[in-house]
Amino acid sequence: MKNSLFPFLVWLKCLTFQDVKADFIAGITGAIIVLPQGVAFATIAGLPPEYGLYTAMVTPIIAALFGSSSI
Repeated sequence: MKNSLFPFLVWLKCLTFQDVKADFIAGITGAIIVLPQGVAFATIAGLPPEYGLYTAMVTPIIAALFGSSSI
């Protein structure tokens, strides 16, 4: 039950330095695209820009931890 609720506990112990390095580079690349886009979408929706930043930061973290993994 614990593994189905927290899938990152299964693959966390299998990570190598190369995996972490590749994930970090992918995260930086994604942030360069998503953060300005989140601010723009929030502004278009008539919300303060910081709401776009919150959404652009929190949502991928949750998706990465509770989404599926190839390991």
